[in-house]
Amino acid sequence: MTPLARALLLSITLVGVFLVAAFSLQAWWLRQEAAARGEASERLGHTLDAALRLAPRPPEKWDERYRRDLSQLAQADVQLERAPGSPPAGPDNVFATVTLAGHPGWIVTAAGHSPTLERLRRSHQRLFITTIFLALLLGAVPLVFSLAGSRPAVERDTRAPWRRDAAGLEQFARLTVERGAALEREHDARRRAEEDLQVSRTLLDRSLEERIRLGRELHDNMSQTLYAVSLALESVRKKMTAAPAIEERLDQCVIELRRLNQEVRAYIRELEPENLRRESFPTALASTLKGLVPDHVALDQRFDPAALELIPAEHASELVNIVREAVSNSIRHGRAQRITLRAAHDAGALALAIADDGAGFAPDQTGAGGHGLANMRARAAALGGTLQVESAPGKGTRVLLTLPVASAS
Repeated sequence: MTPLARALLLSITLVGVFLVAAFSLQAWWLRQEAAARGEASERLGHTLDAALRLAPRPPEKWDERYRRDLSQLAQADVQLERAPGSPPAGPDNVFATVTLAGHPGWIVTAAGHSPTLERLRRSHQRLFITTIFLALLLGAVPLVFSLAGSRPAVERDTRAPWRRDAAGLEQFARLTVERGAALEREHDARRRAEEDLQVSRTLLDRSLEERIRLGRELHDNMSQTLYAVSLALESVRKKMTAAPAIEERLDQCVIELRRLNQEVRAYIRELEPENLRRESFPTALASTLKGLVPDHVALDQRFDPAALELIPAEHASELVNIVREAVSNSIRHGRAQRITLRAAHDAGALALAIADDGAGFAPDQTGAGGHGLANMRARAAALGGTLQVESAPGKGTRVLLTLPVASAS
């Protein structure tokens, strides 16, 4: 066998070995990509199911605005269909279907784009092309050396065979190092992909925590407002002989019910009432207390204007909810006749106190943690503050919220 034939056979062998390794690596990578796509689709299905449970609606009441809100929550294109839809075309798309609870035959589909799958696919393409290029390059090495060895006899004999072999081994070692570097880059790409999947799982856990917070928001707003409306209707029954007073109370009930409807919609859409977001703390508090405190309860508000100016706009909603819960507890459970609200500030701290002359309770008694106190403490902790409750049977109740704030100067 001639040297050229031996070099050609060696080249074909090396190229074949590298091609087998490249296609084996491609098969493994495709399995990894399929697994990542399955996890992304399952995660999208869980997110879609959670969104539907947060804002359930029968098929006949679906509209474009509701569909867009669901799409925003799920971060995907959500559709309501009679039969399962077809998965979207594209290597980086994920697809999930959820049966609409309580409505057999209706399917909710979600189609989205996965950046993680896109990065995996690009890394796979780059690695595959690099492997093919290395295979061709390594396969060409024996041919190059064979052609270089076919020079005239005088020139060929002037170079020792061991030196030619050493040059070939050096080239092979260099290519091996380059291929090792390519495999290391592929390993780093896979590690980053796994980190992205972990981040996605963390975001899903946060969405479940957000669902718990949403339940607390609905409790502290809708239930308290409904109670205020019931107080207003009870007052109407006591004033049935005074037509102007009855009409005024009924008007207040209608206004409060409309406001409640707007707040519930705002919570479902953005998890925070839009009216409290736009209004300052004094304005939002006055609007809330107007429909909450009945006529027979005296309300004494002693607010330091400089202290109110230190309240950030983003904290107004939480503070109003804390005051509303405390005042509602004083009226409902304490049967207070006088409630005092105070706000003052010190160096870097804001103090907000709600005191009443009601029946009071024993804070260390079993079951005394009701009345929404757990929600009030959770809100105070979310703002970085502390909530203290001082009470005793027959001696009223005092709620003190201390909140760190930036100095006005």
